[in-house]
Amino acid sequence: MSRDDEARYGRACLLVLNVCPFTLRQVIDDYSLRHAGSLSLCDFLEKNKHSIFHLYAKKCCCKQLQQNRSNPMYKSQWDSLFMQNTSSCQKGKNIDCPCKYDCKPGLTTNVMDITLCCLVINNICPAVDLNHIKTIREIRNNLIHAESARLDLPTYNGYWNRIKTAICQLAQNVSTMLHTDTVNKIDELETRVMDPVELSELRNLVIDEKRITDLEAVRTCTVWGF
Repeated sequence: MSRDDEARYGRACLLVLNVCPFTLRQVIDDYSLRHAGSLSLCDFLEKNKHSIFHLYAKKCCCKQLQQNRSNPMYKSQWDSLFMQNTSSCQKGKNIDCPCKYDCKPGLTTNVMDITLCCLVINNICPAVDLNHIKTIREIRNNLIHAESARLDLPTYNGYWNRIKTAICQLAQNVSTMLHTDTVNKIDELETRVMDPVELSELRNLVIDEKRITDLEAVRTCTVWGF
């Protein structure tokens, strides 16, 4: 296995798992303020709680939003944003309903990983260019589920250029400052030397990411019958 192939894989994973979430979190913060008029992330999520709830629950308050289940929200993702309250629900105690949940106080986008960021943007931030989000999510999945922890040069260049274009355009739409910060982070990472210890730790991180994703998918299918 080529050391260069391993280093390329490592840098691509860091781009997706570290740099992209940094920018996507600020995309969500900017959207909630400028487009939704929310003073805080919690206000924004509360305004969109019903739509988010239908990404999470299948057997719930109504049926008309249950058709598209190709990208459901996992329980751990829902729990990172909302907590159950003590209010009663007119729909009955056996019906799960968004009125039974509140956004966690003091919540910030720092709790969101790349998967949750993409999920939120895709579903409640329609003014954001979703083609860029699709690109980032697609390449993230390709890296996480790759059969080996290496990338040849053509594949690496293709992934790198597509992600850089997508994330930098998203950043530019927020502010010049965010665009500059994002470009600087990407340029710094592009020349980074990946030592064997860091690559080994990164491979373990990717394995954990895949294991958690697969486990949550099984739990979601089991609980909600997807």
